Amino acid sequence: MTRQEMLRILSFMEDMRAITEKRTALSSVDARWNIISYAMRRHLEGKLITITSAAMAAEVPYGTAMRRLNELLDSEFLLKRPRSKSGKSFSLHPTRKLIREFESFAMQLKTMVGGTFGFDTGDAAIEDFYFGGYYMAPRILPYPNAMRDGVGYDRTIRIAASLDPTFDTIRKHASDLGELLGTRLEVVTLPLDALHAEIMANAAKPNSAYDLVAVDLPWIGQLAEAGVIAPIDDILARERFNPSDFHGTAYTGSAWAGAQYGLPIQPTSELLFCRSDLFAAAGLPFPKTAKDVLIAAKVLHRSALNLSGIVMNYRRGTPVAHTFVQTLASFGQPVIALTPVGDDFDLERIAGENFRPCLTSDAAFATADYLLELQRYAHPDSMICDWDRRIGIFSGGQAAMCYGWSVRAAAFELDDSSPAHQNVAFLPHPHGPGARTVSPIGGFSLAMPRGLSAPRQKAAWKVMEYLTRPEMLKWYVQHGNLTSPRFSTSADPEVQAKSSLIGQVDAMERRGELQIWPRPPIPEFSDILGVLGDEIHRMLQREIGVAEALSRAQDRVDALMRHNGRY
Repeated sequence: MTRQEMLRILSFMEDMRAITEKRTALSSVDARWNIISYAMRRHLEGKLITITSAAMAAEVPYGTAMRRLNELLDSEFLLKRPRSKSGKSFSLHPTRKLIREFESFAMQLKTMVGGTFGFDTGDAAIEDFYFGGYYMAPRILPYPNAMRDGVGYDRTIRIAASLDPTFDTIRKHASDLGELLGTRLEVVTLPLDALHAEIMANAAKPNSAYDLVAVDLPWIGQLAEAGVIAPIDDILARERFNPSDFHGTAYTGSAWAGAQYGLPIQPTSELLFCRSDLFAAAGLPFPKTAKDVLIAAKVLHRSALNLSGIVMNYRRGTPVAHTFVQTLASFGQPVIALTPVGDDFDLERIAGENFRPCLTSDAAFATADYLLELQRYAHPDSMICDWDRRIGIFSGGQAAMCYGWSVRAAAFELDDSSPAHQNVAFLPHPHGPGARTVSPIGGFSLAMPRGLSAPRQKAAWKVMEYLTRPEMLKWYVQHGNLTSPRFSTSADPEVQAKSSLIGQVDAMERRGELQIWPRPPIPEFSDILGVLGDEIHRMLQREIGVAEALSRAQDRVDALMRHNGRY
């Protein structure tokens, strides 16, 4: 069970207890549970627990709270640890005993709730049930219906978006969607770098030319800190919007510094695509580790005419920079010194030393060596490959493996002339030694430009909410977009029939294998890519060695962070 799912169970229990203990006279305050709930939440969020804060969380008189705290310490559910050399202040921590007990409780509660709402409570079925998801049991979503109270034909809603499949579909069907929305809809689609430039240029105008903008997840921090996009927390609260159906990773990836800035519409995960027919013919298991990838690439390289073991994104600039950053995560290391939280890293509080680059770590050296070793078995065009060229080579049957974004799998999943059609296994990133399985998530969320008037903001919200509804996301899938950020959409039988990929990505999300931290949404992320795009490419060209490339990248990013006053 993932950390996000356990936090949802905690919220559920807190809401249930609030009904019985605060809104009715059916039960008295349970100080012991309140302390345990508080301690587990702070533990899962990576936050400090003090004796004073735990006593306040008990919601009983201080003397009673301290007795309950001492009982939990005596029963070894909590651990008291000195916070200073003097030993006069302490922090509290859940013990392994409490964590195991709570995980057991959470799983039993999940099984009970899943059974209540129609899930077979067998082990396999309950793993398919994500606590808090709308879908509960698979059902067929209806065709999108017209909005009851339309946005209004007295205005035109303009959206700036990327050239990716979802937005291309919206652009092509803007007239029909406008009828459903009760307004005029205009969609401007641009290449990724041009879209970013357009969003920044639009922010300088006294009146925004757009009502909504599609934001690549790593841009969130930059656009939020620069005041380019507006937080939507007040709107979510006013509309009583329930985000539990969204994949937690995509939804939290649309936030910055504790504020929500968008709703996911086209998330995508970078996976390892493997030609299942070629692996079967060679008697190879699918790779689970980086070492397995190297072995498979070596065995399959030139095993058939014009076949390479793998095709890589090694083109100078952003493509090779993304390759390095995302592979670094597979070796267990974020590109900056994020604070660990359990098996993951904290993206809610990034400050000071968290901005320090980690480009000379052992994991960074292992990543560089891995990319150099893969180059021996990579397609000869890899040094000039970007995302389009890479997927084209794989779809054309010229490579046995390919790291690729899930949204681009339509190139072979929906093309029955491709040698890869129905012959691909979709795997999360194989991990390096001692690391866990993690695939980076990217893609787009819809956000509002800051400074919209109240009427424009109200209209923009109605369109944003409508375009991210489960039935709309299904409609995009039916038009060739193989991605879904909502559990209910992914559970739809007609969606699953389109491609096995969507259900597999859904399962990876439930297992916690999809994460946003490999590409942290900090304002400097694009600048970091610029540095790595130079230095890692030079390394792969054999112009400089590994140590020099990483040292130069570390120094350049460190200078950038110091210039920005990060530490």
